[in-house]
Amino acid sequence: MADYRIKCEVVKISNNESVCPGSSQAKMGEVFTLGGKTPSGVCARAYAAIYPTAMAMRFSEEIPWEQGRGYFGIPCPDTYVVYRLSRFKEE
Repeated sequence: MADYRIKCEVVKISNNESVCPGSSQAKMGEVFTLGGKTPSGVCARAYAAIYPTAMAMRFSEEIPWEQGRGYFGIPCPDTYVVYRLSRFKEE
């Protein structure tokens, strides 16, 4: 069974802002490695939207609905931020 780490990167913030206007205050370009807890800088609502896809990616080589080879763009429920999830293996 595959076991990847998942990188979560802030790739877009609404209205071309550099900081999320919501509760997380996520910053453009910020990168998180996802685990079992909500990372600091990601609000709980966004993490709830990200988590199911991140776990599917973690344990599979490829998911049929991927937007590109090994990544997804996931918008937060408040539509302030788009996060890009991608797989990587720790060396």
